Amino acid sequence: MIGFGALLADLNRAGLRYVVVGGIAVIRHGVVRATKDLDIVVAVDDDTATALAALMADWRATRPDGTPEDRRLPSSGWPLHLRTVHGLIDVLAEQAPPLDLHGLLARAETRRVDGVPAPICSLRDLVALKRRSARSTDLEDLNRLQTAHGELPAPPEDSPS
Repeated sequence: MIGFGALLADLNRAGLRYVVVGGIAVIRHGVVRATKDLDIVVAVDDDTATALAALMADWRATRPDGTPEDRRLPSSGWPLHLRTVHGLIDVLAEQAPPLDLHGLLARAETRRVDGVPAPICSLRDLVALKRRSARSTDLEDLNRLQTAHGELPAPPEDSPS
């Protein structure tokens, strides 16, 4: 297995708690678009650091430019951008509630990506994350999601966006 399915299978096998966001989540919410990487949100804790360190070793992960990545956890505003034997993955740090990993997982739906079950963030959370980021790609995704779904949902309760 290669690509997104292989990355997700490895994440699942490692027992890492994560939620898929980004382009794959946009696609799983009914938008046709391409993506070059897998984006996930993780908790910033010791268990995650241990699991990511093992996965990064197995994947022979580097930064996208091929240089070593010494960090084992993302931080707010500083994700881990990794090139692996299976492709690119961006590991993002959870945000403040309600966009923390616990909240994201509680509202996520398990769907198959390349045949592998994975928690996909809810449409409401995806919209909130895209609005918060507000990069040009995120704004394009919001327009595509609105075309697919009509009026987009309001942010989850207590979300400052």
